[in-house]
Amino acid sequence: MSKQQREASRRERVAEMQRQEAGRERNRRLLISLAIVVVLSAVVAVFVIFSGGSTTNAPATTSTASASGQTLVVGSNARAKYKVVVYEDFLCPYCRQFETSSRDFLREAAAKGKVQVEYRPFHLLQDDYSTRALSAWAAVLQGGTPQQALKLHNLLYDNQPYESDPNKPDTATLTSWAKQAGVTDQKVLDAIGTPDTAFVGAANGAASKAGVTGTPTVFVNGKELTGSSISAMVDNLERTVTSG
Repeated sequence: MSKQQREASRRERVAEMQRQEAGRERNRRLLISLAIVVVLSAVVAVFVIFSGGSTTNAPATTSTASASGQTLVVGSNARAKYKVVVYEDFLCPYCRQFETSSRDFLREAAAKGKVQVEYRPFHLLQDDYSTRALSAWAAVLQGGTPQQALKLHNLLYDNQPYESDPNKPDTATLTSWAKQAGVTDQKVLDAIGTPDTAFVGAANGAASKAGVTGTPTVFVNGKELTGSSISAMVDNLERTVTSG
């Protein structure tokens, strides 16, 4: 081996040693970071246990729900300053956007007694799933509890299929969501697979009577909420409620 080759070999060994050392240093730092995270997590857990899981300044986020006819009402304050009425279709992607964008804000405002929300789903989109989802929700609304209907309402939007999906959720899937919502009454679960034409007709009639032609249509104290987009509608809603 020539001197040049020996020098090249030495440089390679030195470089390899440096790489190994750098790797060990990274691992050491990673272990230290993980240890810090574990310690901090333990501190937080202890704090939560001794504080009862919340702080005195934490906002209330639990709101009551009640049912009437084809309507689910969230918020127990009948004298709330703002009455929000939401006409929606469980298959409408814009309704899903409005729901997921406004859900936390409206639940918190309802829990504080500032807002009372009425959800009025109906069948607008000409697709069988729109009817089946509405009928499943109707079964829980009428035969279960309002809290279960609210949870199923959330699940139907959280798991909403694409309009063009040829394999939309079937009865078994809708039933499993109802169970996730807390439904245990077998009569209610058995009713999920049956289209409720009476409920759908009444819900559609109420929407038509209110002059609703698209979804989502939202009224705040009887005045239709406007906006150039769903995000703008939600922004306008929050601005209205927080300014009053």
